[in-house]
Amino acid sequence: MVKRGKKKSVKKTTKKNKVSKKKISPTSRLKKTRRKKRVIKKIVDSSKNVLRRAGIIKKVPRAGSGIPSFDNMTEKGFERDSINLIVGGSGSGKSIFALQFLMEGLKRGETGLYVTFEERKDEFYKNMKKFGWDLEKAEKSGKFIFLEYSPEKVKMMLDEGGGTIESLVLRYKIQRMVIDSITSFSLLFDDPLSKRQANLGLFDIISKWECTTLLTVQDDPSKVKGGNISTIEFEADSITLLYFTKIKGKRQRFIEILKMRGTKHSKETRIFEISPRGIKIGRRAIIKNL
Repeated sequence: MVKRGKKKSVKKTTKKNKVSKKKISPTSRLKKTRRKKRVIKKIVDSSKNVLRRAGIIKKVPRAGSGIPSFDNMTEKGFERDSINLIVGGSGSGKSIFALQFLMEGLKRGETGLYVTFEERKDEFYKNMKKFGWDLEKAEKSGKFIFLEYSPEKVKMMLDEGGGTIESLVLRYKIQRMVIDSITSFSLLFDDPLSKRQANLGLFDIISKWECTTLLTVQDDPSKVKGGNISTIEFEADSITLLYFTKIKGKRQRFIEILKMRGTKHSKETRIFEISPRGIKIGRRAIIKNL
């Protein structure tokens, strides 16, 4: 008698059992992460505003800009330890705005750091003296540090996780910092993904230093949509636009606060001028299609 062996059961693989894993591209992953961060920030900001109105938490400490009218437009200036963009084309007054912010800090006994990729120290000090700002004297007092840097060194700083700038921030207990301008750094990267990752990396490092920071951006807000600010606009705590527009054959300057998180800021576009004492903001501008 021959014993028959048991038949092996063969499981049929159906289409339902096959699970296809889609590969997620780095770009999609980055976009998804940024969307999550934006949603979280909106929720946090909204919650803070509700708690402030209810009197449960106090208002966030502010760093005055040194421009009285701007502070009136923004609930007394920038939030402490925030990262802020000052966007404008050539001749719009970005560097003067940024330095006026640092000089206001000096008046309050705060130490400021000015990082530049384009300015020469002697020439810059000479030009700023026209506004009554003696930077050489401020530097000798130890309250003002001028750093001529290169975009390549900033790129290296990301790999090192801080570098020379971090050493200065920690050593001198920097409370206010200006980087003029971040555009030069962004130009080192050709593809959009690398540029985004580098800018996000820079923001992450700066946020750890706990100082109020202004980053200038070379971009004409009236002409360029997206441009150099598109990769970092969602990460910045505020964006201030400086226009230098020709109207009826004459150039005029205008200022607008595009956004400022956690702040009930002015929505107006206002005229401003560069006076012998720095930036002076005037009346509301009524202009079509600025």
